[in-house]
Amino acid sequence: MRFTPAKPLPLILLFSTAALPAFADESAQNFNGFLGAGVSVQPKYTGSKHNETRFLPVARLNYGPFFFGGVDTLTALGWQFARTEHWTFAVGAGLDLFPREESDDDYLRGMGDIKRSPHAFTSAIYRNDLFNAGVILTQDIGGNQQGFRLTSYANLSWRPYEDLRLFTGPSLSWANSDYMQTHYGVSAHQSSRSGFSRYDAGSGLEKIGWEVGMDYDMTAAWQVGARVMAQRLESDAADSPLTQQKDQVSYALFLAWHF
Repeated sequence: MRFTPAKPLPLILLFSTAALPAFADESAQNFNGFLGAGVSVQPKYTGSKHNETRFLPVARLNYGPFFFGGVDTLTALGWQFARTEHWTFAVGAGLDLFPREESDDDYLRGMGDIKRSPHAFTSAIYRNDLFNAGVILTQDIGGNQQGFRLTSYANLSWRPYEDLRLFTGPSLSWANSDYMQTHYGVSAHQSSRSGFSRYDAGSGLEKIGWEVGMDYDMTAAWQVGARVMAQRLESDAADSPLTQQKDQVSYALFLAWHF
C-alpha cells in the first residue's frame, strides 16, 4: 500500500450520495454546506487487485435549490427543481475529474487514459428519519463514448445516540455498451499496444455493493465520519481482461466542518 496525494478521491465520490454528511438545510435560501478532508483506502482502479491510500477532500455547497458537490462519480453543479417533504429531484452536469489512467497501475500499460468528458445527470432521492434511497442517471454529453449509467442505493439509518448516526444498505449500477466498452473493453488498437486480447463489453449490470457508515457530531459544527464499501463486479465488467479481482473493498475516514 502506498500514499498517493497527487490523485485524490474527489468529494467522497467513491461512496453513495447517502453517505454524504447531512448537515445543512438545503431548502434554505442562503449559502451553506460543509468542507472537510480525510483519507481513503481503495483499489487503484475498478477491478484492480492492489489498493492505495489517497487524500480525500470532502465538500458540499448549497445556495437555495442550487448545489455543488459529488453526484455518483461526478463533481457536479446541480439544481433541485422539485422538492417535497421526503422527495428531492435534481438535474445538472459535471465531470469525473479523475478518470482511469494508464499510470494508475502497471497492469494497464498500453491501455491509454479515459478522457475527461462532461456528463448530464438527473436524480431522484427519497429521505425520511429511517430510510434513504435514490436513483441517479448520468449520460455522456461530450461525445467521448462514455455512455449512460444508472446508479441506485437504499439505506436504513438509525441513531443509537443523539450525536451518532449509523447506516447500511445495498447499491447497484447498470450501464450501456458505450460506458462498459470504455471502462472494461479492449479495442483492437488497445490490444496491439497492451497485449490483452480484444474484448467487447456489452450493456448490463456493472456492479453490486453494500455500504456501512457512521457519522458522529463532535460539536454543533464538526463531524467525523467513517465508510466501508464492498462491491462485486458483474457480467462483462467481471469478465473483462482488465479485471484482476471482482471483489472490491474501500474504506474512508474524514472530518468535516459545516456552516
